[in-house]
Amino acid sequence: MKNMLKLCNYLFAWFFRKYERYILAISLVIAIILLLVGDLNNRDMYNHIAIEFRTYDLVVDYSGAGFVFLLGLIILFASLFIQINSFYTNGKGMYSLLTLPMKRSEVFMAFFLLAITSIMLYFLAWFIVMVLLYFPITNMYEKAASEAVLYISEQVTLRKLDARITNGFFLAFQRSVFLSTCFPTSWIQCLALWSGMFLSAVAIVFAGLYNEFIFTRIGLLIVGLGGFIVSIYQAWVLFDGFFFYSGKKLLPTSKFISVGAVFTGVALICAALYKLKRRKEI
Repeated sequence: MKNMLKLCNYLFAWFFRKYERYILAISLVIAIILLLVGDLNNRDMYNHIAIEFRTYDLVVDYSGAGFVFLLGLIILFASLFIQINSFYTNGKGMYSLLTLPMKRSEVFMAFFLLAITSIMLYFLAWFIVMVLLYFPITNMYEKAASEAVLYISEQVTLRKLDARITNGFFLAFQRSVFLSTCFPTSWIQCLALWSGMFLSAVAIVFAGLYNEFIFTRIGLLIVGLGGFIVSIYQAWVLFDGFFFYSGKKLLPTSKFISVGAVFTGVALICAALYKLKRRKEI
């Protein structure tokens, strides 16, 4: 166990320096720019509220930050696959793995912990940025609304609209398709998200270490894609509401899908350990 954690720490430090810090920095910078300078002045989309005011969930969903997050996550998984696969294809890396004083199962679990830790760090960094941006963005729109002059009709004119809202931060994470999908507040949504991430992480690690048959590797990558679909199942359900306060919830079948993803991931771990144990190399 101690050797496995040491190897995981080494792999994570290497991966962070080589890939993840750049993925995080670029994706977050793009997201911040989109959130702060995004054009939300399309009146047709907001007939029910003042044109000068936007709640945080609308700002986030219409900014395109969710697509940046998803693209960065896909690049992160691709980088993990490339990094893990390089240990097998690189002669020096393979020699290092063969000479480690630890079981092959521990080597596999170290790579798996690398994947999970990298994914969790990605989610954590985005969550912190989404929380911190709530306050300046909300204040900006509240100020704009308070300075607005709204012509309701020839007889009615509103000035200095009080757009302050109560509990807007919590409601934003409930109403936003992106925030409610990637940073859920209910256990069923958490189950759907992290069971899918678990399955994708296992499939990517297995595919990276296993290169005997190309069709098996392609199958593992398809399973990894299936994990993504399970994770963003919440978004597919809410998308039907066109980003507006959909009353739909996760379908009951999502529980069975999530449990199935967990069992599939565990089965892949068992298969990977069995294959690694029988191989002459690793």
